[in-house]
Amino acid sequence: MSPLTQANSSDHLAPQVVVSGASSHECRMRNDRQSYFKVVRDLAHAQFDLADGQLTARLWQDVAERDLDRGRIIHLLFQCGDQHDDDAVMRFRDEAYLALVDPNDP
Repeated sequence: MSPLTQANSSDHLAPQVVVSGASSHECRMRNDRQSYFKVVRDLAHAQFDLADGQLTARLWQDVAERDLDRGRIIHLLFQCGDQHDDDAVMRFRDEAYLALVDPNDP
């Protein structure tokens, strides 16, 4: 029986799932990307739609506190135009940014 379907001895109905390093990394990347997309959408709404300086400042403070990549956020804010709600556009622009930067560079 493979490790993916091997039953847990305490509960023979619940299969054990072995998460490979690659899929775990992909999951983290997807969650990370969605976090960035959420921040970018919130900032775009606050800055461009509402022109709310206080909300924008609070959102940027949150970015700083979470130690998010400001360059990545700025790239997405200005490269996606008015298409911040389109995941495909955001993902395309995000991948372009990530291809330009060295993840080991502080």
